[in-house]
Parts: sequence; C-alpha cells; structure tokens
Amino acid sequence: MKKDLVDAFKTTEPIPLPKVTTPTEILDALRLIPDLAEQDMLRCYGKLVLNDRLFQALKELPITMRKTWLLMLP
Repeated sequence: MKKDLVDAFKTTEPIPLPKVTTPTEILDALRLIPDLAEQDMLRCYGKLVLNDRLFQALKELPITMRKTWLLMLP
C-alpha cells in the first residue's frame, strides 16, 4: 500500500482548477432581479463575489425568490 501512495503522488496529470464565477456574471445575475435597489445590489454583490457557493445557490432559486433570499443573508 505504501508503494501505491507514493505512486499517486508522482502523477504528472494536472489537477483541474475549479470554475470561478466572474464579477460580471454576478452583476448580470443581480440585474435580472426585479426591484433590487442599488444599495442592496452592492451589498449582495460584496457577499457573492467572496463566496461562489452562495452564487451557485442563488442561481438555483426561482427568480421570484432571489431578492428575498439575498436580503436574508447575514
């Protein structure tokens, strides 16, 4: 087993980098939310740009629920 572990560390295959959401994608998604005030948009943008998992969760919600969900974030 020790040999298998050493062999695993010797692999030359590159590790794929995770997809990173661009700031433009986040802004575009926020602009689609009806009646989201500019100040609220900026506050939400600041949270989503730091946490891609939150942005992915936002995209899964129906558009009618996104504003409420965003404004509930701590």
